[in-house]
Amino acid sequence: MDYQRFIEQLPSLYENWGQVTIRPKSARFQPVLERVQGMTTANVMQLLNFAVDCLEPGELYCEVGCFQGSTLIGALLDHPEQVAYAVDNFSEFDVLNENLGRLTENLIAFDLDERVIFCSQDFEEFFADLWGIELDSKIGLYLYDGAHDYRSQLLGLLLVRPFLADQALIVIDDSNWDAVQQANWDFIAAHPQCRLLLDLPTPQNGDPSFWNGIQVLSWDVEANHHYDWAALQQVRQPSVVRAIYNLQFAGYSEKSLTELHAEALELHQEGRFVEAEQQYRKALSRDSGNADVWLNLGTLYYMTDQYQKSLNALQKSWQINASRAALHYNFGLVFEKLGESSQAVVAYQEAIALDPCQVDAYSNLGNILSEVGQSEQAEEIYRKAIAANPNHFGSYLNLGNVLMLQGQIESAIQAYQQALKLKPDHPDGLSNLELALETQQNPARACLHFARSFFKKKNHKEAVKQYQKSLEFQPGDADLYLALSDCFLWLNQEEEALNAIREGIRLYPEMSALHMRLSMTLQRFGRTQEAIAAAEESSRRLPDDPFLRFQKQRILPILYDTEDEICLYRQRFLQGLQQLNEELSLETPEARKQALEGASFTTNFYLQYQGFNDLEPQIQYGQLMHRLMACDHPDWLEHLPGPSPGEGGKIRVGYASAFFHNHTVAKLSLGWLRNANRQDFEIYGYHIGRGIDAITQQVRLHSDGFFHAPDDLRAACQQIVADQLHILVFLDIGMAPQATLMAGLRLAPVQCTTWAHPVTSGSPTVDYFLSSDLMEPDNAQAHYSEQLIRLPNLGFSYAKPEIPQPTKTRSDFQLRDDAVVYLSCQSLFKYLPQYDFVLAEIARRVPQAQFVFISRLGTHLTQQFQQRLQRAFAAVDLDSEDYCVALPNQGHETYLDLNLVSDIFLDTFSWSGGNTTLEAIACNLPVVTCPGEFMRGRHSYAILKMLGVTDTIAKDEAEYIEIAVRLGLDQAWRHRISQRIASRHDRLYDDRVCVEALEAFYRQVVHSRQS
Repeated sequence: MDYQRFIEQLPSLYENWGQVTIRPKSARFQPVLERVQGMTTANVMQLLNFAVDCLEPGELYCEVGCFQGSTLIGALLDHPEQVAYAVDNFSEFDVLNENLGRLTENLIAFDLDERVIFCSQDFEEFFADLWGIELDSKIGLYLYDGAHDYRSQLLGLLLVRPFLADQALIVIDDSNWDAVQQANWDFIAAHPQCRLLLDLPTPQNGDPSFWNGIQVLSWDVEANHHYDWAALQQVRQPSVVRAIYNLQFAGYSEKSLTELHAEALELHQEGRFVEAEQQYRKALSRDSGNADVWLNLGTLYYMTDQYQKSLNALQKSWQINASRAALHYNFGLVFEKLGESSQAVVAYQEAIALDPCQVDAYSNLGNILSEVGQSEQAEEIYRKAIAANPNHFGSYLNLGNVLMLQGQIESAIQAYQQALKLKPDHPDGLSNLELALETQQNPARACLHFARSFFKKKNHKEAVKQYQKSLEFQPGDADLYLALSDCFLWLNQEEEALNAIREGIRLYPEMSALHMRLSMTLQRFGRTQEAIAAAEESSRRLPDDPFLRFQKQRILPILYDTEDEICLYRQRFLQGLQQLNEELSLETPEARKQALEGASFTTNFYLQYQGFNDLEPQIQYGQLMHRLMACDHPDWLEHLPGPSPGEGGKIRVGYASAFFHNHTVAKLSLGWLRNANRQDFEIYGYHIGRGIDAITQQVRLHSDGFFHAPDDLRAACQQIVADQLHILVFLDIGMAPQATLMAGLRLAPVQCTTWAHPVTSGSPTVDYFLSSDLMEPDNAQAHYSEQLIRLPNLGFSYAKPEIPQPTKTRSDFQLRDDAVVYLSCQSLFKYLPQYDFVLAEIARRVPQAQFVFISRLGTHLTQQFQQRLQRAFAAVDLDSEDYCVALPNQGHETYLDLNLVSDIFLDTFSWSGGNTTLEAIACNLPVVTCPGEFMRGRHSYAILKMLGVTDTIAKDEAEYIEIAVRLGLDQAWRHRISQRIASRHDRLYDDRVCVEALEAFYRQVVHSRQS
């Protein structure tokens, strides 16, 4: 702020108070100005306008309480380069929409809508959000015209302080009010950087009534003003001070801190987590230094899978009292969930040091050591646990398990026997003892048991060792070679995975599952021609297997080199599907078994990424699956009568998925469960996949009934039928074979699928497709075999991601500090070759560009993609290696760090980003997108529409390039887009409107069938 210029004008501003008329340089603004001047005195507008004129480069104007925009217009008039924040939730006015509409209308009339970043939120929330944004500018001029109670007034000053420029002006409205004056003077008294510069009373004519005096405060970090006690006494407002002194804690003034904490614990133990959190927070508002309350709050966050919040609360507790074993034990639990095993080990060790009888800490520490292959260290820990508490069943069980891994069978038997003395009928103790006794006679079986155990724990290296040890005793069956190849696939060891399958085929040449797996694995690694050759060889060996015959034609490249190649492979696939439909025989039990086995290996997943309307092939395949399942499960085909309502007349809704773990499907759909109306609905979850993690537990937590049946189709179907659902929702038909097969059955009277996999199922037993109204084009029903249901907004209620403080820099991702970083992080199979030129053209026009890709595929496919980019960039005389960085798959926290160090998010054509775009928006990245013909190409488009930031939506490839280039070259515009995104998160996340509409649909469809 240029103080000298401003202070020189103070006398004339003050002398002419109430007599000034402000006129814009452009006559076209005059009519609207006359209207807004009716709400604000011209002197206030002149004061703000001149103060804006005194702002230095890199400073901006911020206004809390903007009503219909008069002060914004007065401040920014004739300052075409100035940017401003405006914050107002219109909480004092009943006509929110009217005032918001009038504000928007006024800003547009003065060409200010692009330069005013309007935040429809409480100012406290606004400043809290501002902490998460790295502002390029400081606030040089701040107008507070919000609520004028003492607390709001003082907070309005305290919260802006960190964001003020070194020299700034603060303008306060309604300074005639006692509470306002006291708050201002309390702030001034506590901050020697601040002093009262102007105290302007209400104009004598009392016009306008909205302005009851103006105070202007100066802020200068180099200043050291001091008002003596006599001066402060003169401005002291005794009535205000007395009222503040007499305040009590609203709502719980008669409750002691102990009572509040006890209530929170009781709610916590009852599983009423939201209410418990509120009580913990109330207790902390009384005493923020209570270590026990922070510890219990951290435990609550751990139980509700909010691990970063849990860690923050535990750190607060640690800062107050670090000497409690329970605290460090909880640290260990959280670190394990965050994947920080080394820190978890340290935490458990500290817990044990503080309390040598902390048996659970021994157990968890030993389990970590065992899982990472340190079995001898784990054994030592378990023995220490037994020494600390000789009567703890789990310690003996853990010791027996680790001794089994070491081959100490006799000692393991003794440990299991000791465990059973404590709990004679415990099923784990009995089964483990039985296994140990059998191992003395059959060690190969024990190795298989432990191999499967390690695989479930995702310790694939140890699983491989156990499988290989088993093979040293005797050749395995076909399933062992499939399981061994699975381990190598998880470890991304391409040749080892293929060799395991080939060895299985050598020993069991008649097993079609091994042949199917060989061609699929070759396809997965991008070796398309080898995959086709392997499928052709398998078909010759087993000519009666219809799915093996189809496999050679259904194999599609994961990446294509040219657009013509897409058409070629598509035609092969469609011909093969037609042939399969015509030739498939299900007359004999053996034929049905072969067909079911073939269908249980794969789906049409890669067909949908070619960019065409897949309605007809999906219908063909859906009918084929229905026909196949009709032979295997004839009892589950007919339309079921609507069951009677549940307890209290509730409608029973089930959700089935193979991806109820840390996966896009679960992240999208969890809001439906979390926000369900429990008075009207019972929720059931059916997890048919293998993965289990914290999100699985959230699904379980938000379900009235939860059933996990990995790889057991019949058990899952039996449970669904037994639960007598009114509605069954398959969240992701087409992604997992089990779900595709289940969708061919009639397991509930009403069956739906969703855009979590945004392609029609084609199944005659799926009635409705639950989609997003914003995503679907006008002719969308023509893309679905189901009846299309357009839910409001995105259709899903997506929780706002927790964005951590960044821990990595650009150099950690091989990125230049001076680059304009375009994050393009979709799965590589979403990138069709006909759009490669777009990236090259952006690079040609933005020399500092760097494009970041993430390869979740193997080395061969990554190299194939890089070769495509090389050709596209060479066409414009550029070297793609100067612009493109391909990173390996990232952990979630690291991936968010990558978003935070990037500048721009580039969406893919034809198949848009969904979860990735929602996370990019949470990191405030501008998103460039171009909506496609089908819903799967319009996710980002819908997200930006709902957010109300549509500047970066392109109508075609050429405009996409223009937008991406402008964002790269115009840093100010990019920053404004980012700020608008940041201010509108509340429009996008945790949407309840779509959930209410979903449940209204459920009620309507159930009641219509019952009537």
